[in-house]
Amino acid sequence: MSYLILGSGGLGSALARELARRGEEWLLAGRQLPRGLAPACYFPLQEVDSLSFEALFTLYDSTTLPTVVINTIGLLHDLAHMPERRVEEVTPQWLEESLLANAWPHLALGANLSRRMMPQSTLWLCTLSDRAGSLVEGGQEAMCHYSYRMSKAALNMGSRILAGEWAGRFPGAGVITVHPGLMNTPMQQPFLQEMDPALLQDPAEVAVRLLDLMATLTPAHSGRFVDLQGQSLPW
Repeated sequence: MSYLILGSGGLGSALARELARRGEEWLLAGRQLPRGLAPACYFPLQEVDSLSFEALFTLYDSTTLPTVVINTIGLLHDLAHMPERRVEEVTPQWLEESLLANAWPHLALGANLSRRMMPQSTLWLCTLSDRAGSLVEGGQEAMCHYSYRMSKAALNMGSRILAGEWAGRFPGAGVITVHPGLMNTPMQQPFLQEMDPALLQDPAEVAVRLLDLMATLTPAHSGRFVDLQGQSLPW
């Protein structure tokens, strides 16, 4: 199998290291090359925009597509914005940025893959989601996180629509979103005092479980939202 990993943060880096350990073929696309990984297996993806994704996929104009694409790109906060805890804090600009980071890359990957796939192509497109985006999870007043949760709900819907489209166009391909759970990554640093340390997973362990999960998927899984055990989660 061959892999394309999007995002060079905690989990993306861990996935690349685990794939290297397993002797698999892989390419990591992200904003920086993680320490200790081969530069030849890295593509600098500095921006989340159409031109950057198109530049990445020119690499596949003269070679076969990967068999597994895992998108770890996501955004919960940045230096100027924290997750909204009250509706008065929601702004159209931050909501747009959240959608751009959390929902749009999945569709951009789907579009670039679709342009290069054949009806008989077999591959999996997986994007990390969050059960906080489920419409039936309910809202915790202290953790509203409007833009993040709304953008993850949009991701889940986009994934389900794409899976339906691919079922007709590329029946051997599949689309899935996965909730990996809380991880000890920089994204969670501002919230560590609010969390039970026992709930924070090592990204290296999550990488192993996610890759093992991807190896078990069948066409029946396409369009589903699952956890690392492959159990379906509510939309």
